Amino acid sequence: MTPRTVRLGPLSVKMYCAIGMIAVSWAQLEDMVSLCISRLLGTEHTDFLPIASNMQIKARFDALKTLATLRLPPDEAKALVAQCDEALELGRERNKILHGSWIQGETDDVAIRLNYRAHGRVSANAPVISAREIAEISDRITMLTEGFAQTLQRLGLLDPRNPMRTPVKPPDKAAD
Repeated sequence: MTPRTVRLGPLSVKMYCAIGMIAVSWAQLEDMVSLCISRLLGTEHTDFLPIASNMQIKARFDALKTLATLRLPPDEAKALVAQCDEALELGRERNKILHGSWIQGETDDVAIRLNYRAHGRVSANAPVISAREIAEISDRITMLTEGFAQTLQRLGLLDPRNPMRTPVKPPDKAAD
């Protein structure tokens, strides 16, 4: 086992910024998923926000996948469901990063995340993760958010100049 050098004290600014990028990009993704749901339902987004704010993110993704299947042409629905599944996978990484216990590594651009599980037996590991790796996960989350927005645009449900404008009607599934 290779010994690791850690520094006592807080994480570096680089690590805090990378972890913060995850928080911000995930919040934007959550907002976009809520917008997708409200647009597919054909409701005012501001009317839907009190409902969305009381839904866990997995429930929002499940609702979006169901609405996509019910309201969109099969190709669009399949693509949106795949995006939701990818986002759920990234959500697991996001949770490890945001809720993990961190120790600063030997240099400013790496830290050690302490992982443990106590389901029946205790297991633990401590991977070294760089700020760049965390930023890459944030970039993937941001790309997914953009993908959801592009889908809404393609369907005529999002005006990039005025994103809060309510569409005239939800998409017609038979619009193949």
